[in-house]
Amino acid sequence: MPRVYPVMRRSFAATITWMLAVGVGLSHSTDARADNDPILARAVQYLRANCRGLPPGDSALVALALIKADVRKDDEALQACVASVMSHFSSSGYTPVHSIGMETYEIGVVAVMLSNLNPEGYRSQLQTLAGMILSLQKPNGSWDYTSRDRGDTSISQYALLGLWEASNGGAKVPPAVWDRAAEWYLSVQGPEGSWNYHRDEPHRPETISMTAAGVGSLLICQRQLKLHRRGPDATNPLLLAVGSEPPPPRYVATTSNERIDKAVERGIAWLGSHFKLSTTDEMMGLSVYYGLYGVERVGGLAEKNALGSNDWFEVGRQFLATNQKKEGSWNCGFQSDQLNTSWALLFLTRSTAKTLRRIEIKRLGAGTLLGGRGLPKDLSSMTVAGGRVVSRPMNGAVENMLAVLEDPRATEDANSAVAGIIDRYQVQGPKALKPFKDRFRAMIADRDPGLRRVACWCLARMGELDVAPLLIDALADPDDDVVTTAAQGLQILSRKIDGFGPPPTGEPEARRAWAKRWRDWYQAIRPLDLEGQDDDLSAPSSARARSAR
Repeated sequence: MPRVYPVMRRSFAATITWMLAVGVGLSHSTDARADNDPILARAVQYLRANCRGLPPGDSALVALALIKADVRKDDEALQACVASVMSHFSSSGYTPVHSIGMETYEIGVVAVMLSNLNPEGYRSQLQTLAGMILSLQKPNGSWDYTSRDRGDTSISQYALLGLWEASNGGAKVPPAVWDRAAEWYLSVQGPEGSWNYHRDEPHRPETISMTAAGVGSLLICQRQLKLHRRGPDATNPLLLAVGSEPPPPRYVATTSNERIDKAVERGIAWLGSHFKLSTTDEMMGLSVYYGLYGVERVGGLAEKNALGSNDWFEVGRQFLATNQKKEGSWNCGFQSDQLNTSWALLFLTRSTAKTLRRIEIKRLGAGTLLGGRGLPKDLSSMTVAGGRVVSRPMNGAVENMLAVLEDPRATEDANSAVAGIIDRYQVQGPKALKPFKDRFRAMIADRDPGLRRVACWCLARMGELDVAPLLIDALADPDDDVVTTAAQGLQILSRKIDGFGPPPTGEPEARRAWAKRWRDWYQAIRPLDLEGQDDDLSAPSSARARSAR
């Protein structure tokens, strides 16, 4: 008989607003939506028609895929999946269908789904699920079948996914849990940087799926440990809470950022040298679609658009387009079509990137940012003859100006801070902006359209080619002035005075075609790998110069 775990209650926590210092921006197109992508539309339709009668873990995964594909929360099929899951909750807790260690998958996926569906409404259930996962952690920091205690890479991955999303939804997870899990993943990494299912079973092959699980799990642990670190290894000091809830207590982790960074670097290098997709090649693992979901998570958490020389998203998308069945599903002979289709959909919708943006929006909080703070719609209008600015520019370090912009309480000084940044650029050029590239990457994902406009303006004037995809993404922004600023920035960056015409108005299809022309331009001129490069377009290569004319 499966164990029943009690539902834990806690008081509603005060909202915390955080000042951002790091970003989660990705350099690919905006998340795919089923209403403008036929591949997604067919997959969503298949799941909606084939989601009833599934066990709760499967129902939760299907529901998660539908949520990430932006299906309406009141959709009948989505609600049927949620009802299947909620039928296993009672006043005494949650009763999983699976046991012997397999319940970890079920509990983890249910936690991820509820956190993405309605984290505040399901706060107590998330704490219950987190408690269940915590109770199943092995002494060495891993999760495994009940008959084993050495650790299973896959089961541990879903335990950490569940804890991460439950934590994002307000559940309390002790920092030692992340620390012990990270230590275990470090201990079972292979000498070449890869992972297999069970390190104590050397006959099990190293796979892309399990290596992605190892890298993604370490990155999650690292993110969560940073919330508790203090001192030279701490999260940026600008991440100061302005709400009533105190910051997490200090925790001295045994796994350092440096150790995790090195392991992640080796793991990503292994992925880059082995990345290929096939429904029959065992290198990917038992399910290529399960593996793709893991690769997407690595790309999102590590902010990587390439694994080696492979554009992982484009390669994966082409593979999925080729192998999708007529009715919209995917199958590889392992697991059900519903599960494989859900994993494929989670890849195509960049589900991890969506979670990361949701986390940052939550930290920003509500209040003045919902409507913006009145920052100028057209930053070029702030300058007058001589390159000076209309608003009185703020004096001091650019760092301080950015701190003002990142503080949702600083409404009166925001224009002055923007003016100060523009003034500093007029005097010093791109070098005044380049040290704060990550800050602008964070701003471009902000909920305040004024900050998004500032980010587009500044990124475009750094003269660095790798910011172009961020500006191209901004062409789909719901704020027309952000779109205009991004378009002007791309004209500056590309040295195409007329660009590809003014921002189209009207049908979304026209805007997508317009953005695609910009993306085709970028794909034609970018180096294969921009990692670590500082492409200054003021001195382009001859090939790039020809393309830019």
